[in-house]
Amino acid sequence: MHQLSLEGCTQSSITALVKATFYRLNELFTRKRAEAEARINAGHVFTELVTSKIHANQLAAGNIQVNCFDRQNEVFEVREMPSGVEYAINLRRQRCDCGEFQVDRIPCRHVFACCANQRLDWQVYVHDVSKMDQVGWVYRARFRPLRNPTMWLSYNGPRFVPNPYMRRITKGRPRMTRFLNEMDTRMLRRPRRCRQCGAKGHSRSRCRQGGGSGADNNAQ
Repeated sequence: MHQLSLEGCTQSSITALVKATFYRLNELFTRKRAEAEARINAGHVFTELVTSKIHANQLAAGNIQVNCFDRQNEVFEVREMPSGVEYAINLRRQRCDCGEFQVDRIPCRHVFACCANQRLDWQVYVHDVSKMDQVGWVYRARFRPLRNPTMWLSYNGPRFVPNPYMRRITKGRPRMTRFLNEMDTRMLRRPRRCRQCGAKGHSRSRCRQGGGSGADNNAQ
């Protein structure tokens, strides 16, 4: 999926972000739809990127030896020359040991070698996602102008209200947002211990033995 750049909109309101996304999606779909229609009218079956990869794989299939193991189930073994590296291919499952067949979803150089050796149609092993008719179908949607908000129909459905507790604090120290781990939980549950006398249940300022503020107040 093509990434839409929202540079300059990060500090905008939600409405402005949605509006910017809408117009940039419209520009993307309009441009891609026109490119797909032009390529289809020119007689191209696959996308430009896939076509270049197919040509490169066809050229690389020249120095590959093919051994047929199961013609009916389309199982082969190939050996690259002069390195001698061997790969197993299962065309029915669309798998090759090199991994490119599964990742690119188009015939790798080993598949092209098998198809040439057994006189098979390599185009049946190209995934539909690489075909221009599917690309045109993806970008078939057409956006409509938003028009002036004063001309919009009145909305009577539910209204969404933001959660006030999730509002970002702009003043003071920012609120901690990380999740507490087991050590943090134990520290929160640990009883308070006085640094003056070592007893639990009060702080140094409330210690009766240390002459803290609490002791001074009690003495008064």
